Amino acid sequence: MPWWAAGLLLGLVQILAIALVKPMGVSKQFVVVDTKVLNRIAPEYSENHPLLNDDQYTKFGYGGWFNIGIILGACLAALHLRAWKVRTVSAWWRRNHDAPVLLRLIAGFCGGVLLLLGARLAYGCITGQFIGGWTQLSLSAIPFTITLFGFGMLVAYLVYPKKPNRFSQEE
Repeated sequence: MPWWAAGLLLGLVQILAIALVKPMGVSKQFVVVDTKVLNRIAPEYSENHPLLNDDQYTKFGYGGWFNIGIILGACLAALHLRAWKVRTVSAWWRRNHDAPVLLRLIAGFCGGVLLLLGARLAYGCITGQFIGGWTQLSLSAIPFTITLFGFGMLVAYLVYPKKPNRFSQEE
Protein backbone atom coordinates (compact mmCIF):
# COMPACT_ATOMS: atom_id res chain seq x y z
CA MET A 1 0.00 0.00 0.00
CA PRO A 2 1.49 3.40 -0.89
CA TRP A 3 2.21 5.80 1.97
CA TRP A 4 -0.50 8.24 0.89
CA ALA A 5 -3.16 5.51 0.79
CA ALA A 6 -2.11 4.28 4.25
CA GLY A 7 -2.33 7.86 5.54
CA LEU A 8 -5.81 8.31 4.09
CA LEU A 9 -6.90 4.97 5.55
CA LEU A 10 -5.57 5.95 8.99
CA GLY A 11 -7.45 9.25 8.76
CA LEU A 12 -10.69 7.46 7.85
CA VAL A 13 -10.24 5.02 10.72
CA GLN A 14 -9.71 7.96 13.10
CA ILE A 15 -12.83 9.73 11.84
CA LEU A 16 -14.80 6.49 12.26
CA ALA A 17 -13.41 6.00 15.79
CA ILE A 18 -14.40 9.55 16.77
CA ALA A 19 -17.88 9.07 15.32
CA LEU A 20 -18.45 5.71 17.04
CA VAL A 21 -16.60 6.01 20.35
CA LYS A 22 -14.01 8.74 20.89
CA PRO A 23 -10.56 9.70 19.58
CA MET A 24 -7.94 6.98 19.45
CA GLY A 25 -5.45 6.83 22.27
CA VAL A 26 -3.00 4.23 23.43
CA SER A 27 -1.20 5.47 26.55
CA LYS A 28 -4.16 5.18 28.93
CA GLN A 29 -4.16 1.42 28.46
CA PHE A 30 -0.64 1.26 29.88
CA VAL A 31 -2.03 2.87 33.03
CA VAL A 32 -4.84 0.28 33.05
CA VAL A 33 -2.27 -2.53 32.92
CA ASP A 34 -0.25 -0.84 35.69
CA THR A 35 -3.41 -0.54 37.80
CA LYS A 36 -4.21 -4.22 37.38
CA VAL A 37 -0.65 -5.18 38.37
CA LEU A 38 -0.73 -2.85 41.40
CA ASN A 39 -4.08 -4.29 42.48
CA ARG A 40 -2.42 -7.72 42.58
CA ILE A 41 0.88 -6.83 44.26
CA ALA A 42 -0.16 -3.91 46.51
CA PRO A 43 -3.95 -3.97 47.01
CA GLU A 44 -3.82 -1.72 50.08
CA TYR A 45 -2.02 0.98 48.09
CA SER A 46 -4.46 0.69 45.18
CA GLU A 47 -7.53 0.92 47.41
CA ASN A 48 -6.39 4.25 48.88
CA HIS A 49 -5.14 5.80 45.64
CA PRO A 50 -7.64 8.31 44.19
CA LEU A 51 -6.85 7.66 40.52
CA LEU A 52 -6.42 3.90 40.60
CA ASN A 53 -10.08 3.46 41.60
CA ASP A 54 -11.34 5.59 38.71
CA ASP A 55 -13.25 3.50 36.13
CA GLN A 56 -11.21 4.82 33.21
CA TYR A 57 -8.06 3.32 34.77
CA THR A 58 -9.53 -0.04 35.74
CA LYS A 59 -11.36 -1.17 32.59
CA PHE A 60 -9.72 -2.68 29.53
CA GLY A 61 -11.47 -0.72 26.80
CA TYR A 62 -11.31 -0.27 23.07
CA GLY A 63 -7.89 1.39 23.50
CA GLY A 64 -6.49 -1.90 24.77
CA TRP A 65 -7.81 -3.67 21.69
CA PHE A 66 -6.38 -0.84 19.60
CA ASN A 67 -2.93 -1.50 21.15
CA ILE A 68 -3.23 -5.23 20.44
CA GLY A 69 -4.28 -4.37 16.87
CA ILE A 70 -1.23 -2.14 16.39
CA ILE A 71 1.13 -4.94 17.43
CA LEU A 72 -0.75 -7.65 15.54
CA GLY A 73 -1.09 -5.50 12.41
CA ALA A 74 2.64 -4.71 12.38
CA CYS A 75 3.49 -8.41 12.77
CA LEU A 76 1.08 -9.46 10.01
CA ALA A 77 2.36 -6.75 7.64
CA ALA A 78 5.98 -7.78 8.27
CA LEU A 79 5.15 -11.45 7.67
CA HIS A 80 3.13 -10.65 4.54
CA LEU A 81 5.94 -8.52 3.09
CA ARG A 82 8.53 -11.10 4.21
CA ALA A 83 10.32 -8.26 5.95
CA TRP A 84 10.33 -9.85 9.40
CA LYS A 85 13.75 -9.26 10.82
CA VAL A 86 14.49 -8.91 14.51
CA ARG A 87 16.98 -6.11 15.05
CA THR A 88 18.30 -4.95 18.37
CA VAL A 89 20.63 -2.32 16.98
CA SER A 90 20.07 -0.08 13.96
CA ALA A 91 22.69 1.08 11.47
CA TRP A 92 22.33 4.55 12.99
CA TRP A 93 23.16 3.27 16.49
CA ARG A 94 26.16 1.26 15.22
CA ARG A 95 27.56 4.25 13.35
CA ASN A 96 27.21 6.67 16.28
CA HIS A 97 27.73 4.61 19.42
CA ASP A 98 30.36 2.06 20.29
CA ALA A 99 28.11 0.51 22.92
CA PRO A 100 26.70 -2.93 23.63
CA VAL A 101 23.23 -4.03 22.54
CA LEU A 102 22.00 -3.99 26.15
CA LEU A 103 22.71 -0.26 26.39
CA ARG A 104 20.68 0.32 23.19
CA LEU A 105 17.74 -1.63 24.62
CA ILE A 106 17.95 0.27 27.91
CA ALA A 107 18.09 3.61 26.05
CA GLY A 108 15.05 2.67 23.97
CA PHE A 109 13.11 1.55 27.04
CA CYS A 110 13.99 4.75 28.94
CA GLY A 111 12.96 6.88 25.96
CA GLY A 112 9.60 5.12 25.78
CA VAL A 113 9.03 5.55 29.52
CA LEU A 114 9.83 9.27 29.31
CA LEU A 115 7.50 9.68 26.34
CA LEU A 116 4.60 7.98 28.11
CA LEU A 117 5.32 9.73 31.39
CA GLY A 118 5.23 13.12 29.69
CA ALA A 119 1.98 12.24 27.96
CA ARG A 120 0.33 11.10 31.17
CA LEU A 121 1.61 14.09 33.17
CA ALA A 122 -0.01 16.33 30.56
CA TYR A 123 -3.27 14.38 30.99
CA GLY A 124 -3.14 13.29 27.42
CA CYS A 125 -1.79 10.91 24.90
CA ILE A 126 0.58 11.45 22.03
CA THR A 127 -1.67 9.57 19.63
CA GLY A 128 -4.76 11.37 20.86
CA GLN A 129 -3.19 14.81 20.64
CA PHE A 130 -1.37 14.32 17.35
CA ILE A 131 -3.69 12.19 15.24
CA GLY A 132 -6.91 12.93 17.11
CA GLY A 133 -6.14 16.63 17.47
CA TRP A 134 -5.61 17.14 13.76
CA THR A 135 -8.64 15.03 12.88
CA GLN A 136 -10.81 17.21 15.12
CA LEU A 137 -9.09 20.43 13.92
CA SER A 138 -8.03 21.20 17.50
CA LEU A 139 -5.93 24.35 17.87
CA SER A 140 -3.79 22.66 20.54
CA ALA A 141 -2.59 20.17 17.91
CA ILE A 142 -0.62 22.88 16.08
CA PRO A 143 1.87 23.86 18.81
CA PHE A 144 1.99 20.23 19.98
CA THR A 145 2.97 19.00 16.52
CA ILE A 146 5.57 21.74 16.04
CA THR A 147 7.06 20.97 19.46
CA LEU A 148 6.94 17.19 18.95
CA PHE A 149 8.71 17.28 15.59
CA GLY A 150 11.08 20.06 16.61
CA PHE A 151 12.33 18.28 19.71
CA GLY A 152 12.29 14.95 17.86
CA MET A 153 14.65 16.36 15.22
CA LEU A 154 16.86 17.98 17.87
CA VAL A 155 17.18 14.75 19.86
CA ALA A 156 17.82 12.74 16.68
CA TYR A 157 20.57 15.19 15.72
CA LEU A 158 22.15 15.00 19.18
CA VAL A 159 21.91 11.20 19.50
CA TYR A 160 22.78 10.38 15.88
CA PRO A 161 25.08 13.10 14.49
CA LYS A 162 26.80 10.75 12.00
CA LYS A 163 24.87 9.22 9.14
CA PRO A 164 25.40 5.51 8.42
CA ASN A 165 27.01 4.52 5.13
CA ARG A 166 24.20 4.39 2.59
CA PHE A 167 25.12 1.07 1.04
CA SER A 168 26.69 -0.69 4.00
CA GLN A 169 25.62 -4.18 5.01
CA GLU A 170 24.67 -2.85 8.45
CA GLU A 171 21.33 -1.47 7.23
